[in-house]
Amino acid sequence: MKSYGIERSSRLILLLIYTFISAIFAFIYLTKSGAQRDGFCFENPFFYLITITTLCFIVLVHASISSRHKPIVAFGSLFLFLFLSEISFCIFYGEIISEGVLDSIIETNSHEVMSMTKQALLIIGPAFITTFLILFVLKKLIFVKFRIFVPLSLYILILSVVLLFLVTKSSLKSDIKNGHLKSSVSVIRTIFPAVLGDLSYLLASYASTDIYSNTNEIEKFNQAVILPPNKYDNDLIVFIMGESSLVSRYSAYGYHQQTTPFMTNIFSQNGGCIIPNSHSAAALTRDSIPMTLSFNVPESNDNLFDNKSIIEMARFNHYKTYWLASAAQAIQGTFNSKFGFIARKSDVITFSEDLLDINLSQLLEDTLQKDNSPKKFIFVHLRGSHQPYSKGYDEVDKLALPDVEEYDLTIHHTDRTIKALYDVINKYSNNYTIIYTSDHGEIVNVGHGIGDNVDQFLIPFMFISTNQRYNCQFIESFRGPDGYLSGIMNKYILSNLLGYEIDPAILDKEKNNDRVFMPNSSVMPFLEVLNKH
Repeated sequence: MKSYGIERSSRLILLLIYTFISAIFAFIYLTKSGAQRDGFCFENPFFYLITITTLCFIVLVHASISSRHKPIVAFGSLFLFLFLSEISFCIFYGEIISEGVLDSIIETNSHEVMSMTKQALLIIGPAFITTFLILFVLKKLIFVKFRIFVPLSLYILILSVVLLFLVTKSSLKSDIKNGHLKSSVSVIRTIFPAVLGDLSYLLASYASTDIYSNTNEIEKFNQAVILPPNKYDNDLIVFIMGESSLVSRYSAYGYHQQTTPFMTNIFSQNGGCIIPNSHSAAALTRDSIPMTLSFNVPESNDNLFDNKSIIEMARFNHYKTYWLASAAQAIQGTFNSKFGFIARKSDVITFSEDLLDINLSQLLEDTLQKDNSPKKFIFVHLRGSHQPYSKGYDEVDKLALPDVEEYDLTIHHTDRTIKALYDVINKYSNNYTIIYTSDHGEIVNVGHGIGDNVDQFLIPFMFISTNQRYNCQFIESFRGPDGYLSGIMNKYILSNLLGYEIDPAILDKEKNNDRVFMPNSSVMPFLEVLNKH
């Protein structure tokens, strides 16, 4: 009787500890996800629901680890490791894992996976060590066992109710029918944030990439486009998309290190302009590029599938289209990326064999030398300043700037790349327009797609044209009343360059609604993000 009383008391104490951990987890999840902005967290019914599901999960993990069956122990250990990885991510980045990060895990290539190894180790390393410590404690020091009938039944019951809601709710039924599973699974993730929610979302994200596999041409133009297009007057349009490029690290914009001497000279010439106060539409490549090259908007992906992209519009107006990218930005397979859906509509898709961007100039020269098509639209996607920074520069950059941060060296390498590309363009054309900007900015030495730090949105925008019709005033006409040029405007700028007129009423509406797509999939006014910092 005495040992039974001690065991029962120990079980109660441990249950109280697990409940406390679950309540803290629920509080952090609600506050960090933005689901709880005002008022007390304890007034939110989701706080108690998340606490219950997390408590059930922890008790089930405890019971699995305490099992005598090795396969069950292995599964319990895996789920414990995943849970601790979520906690480690929150500690390291100060926020929960966003849907944007989960999507990027699925929609990536092998080069990007390898580039993020260091950041991944910083998260999973502590989680791995802590998992072994907990396993040791539960196996060697704590001999409390829980009956799993109640937590398992409660967990399954809540999950069944949520699934029933998803299946019967009319607004979600159509999404499920069309294969758009992520919006439905987001509901599961809200109620079961401990492991199950993230695993479900990853599975749904993987299943949903099938929607990017269709390569058939889209017939419908966006309602903003006035048809028919005009006779084109740009023989060569080159749009160069940088990567993870923070504008405040450019000497062209006032940075104290000479990181961009070539760009400063090129875009200060007659016909060129270095545009201040520009920001990207999103903080992740997978979201930003579609809002540049299609009529996708932060609120919805519908236009991506319903309207012609800029690539298709260029082809419609007799431009031959090319997608050139560094090996680090290779599109692997037909299912792996949202912007790959757009890229595959190009006439020619080519990737360099080297990670360094400087080699793209040879790829461009080969393209222009071999192809005598009179009209060309070329999209060039750089590796830029993506982590790890050590892979984004070479000895030439180190000799030019011997005492700077690695990130600054990647900007200098981009500067050399733009110069090399510009020289090739000048060699083969006397009627061209060049735009250089970036898909998003960078929180230097941290990354991007994290929280609400404005640095991941602040980007350069540079322009030069031999056509006097397209000058700095042309670009400035797309600036919003808040004083910023949004990445959302890229599609309209390119439409004009390709010979299309844009409905002024729709354009003004977009300019007056300057917003960004956040890493957590919410939409915020840009000035609200800017004013937080």
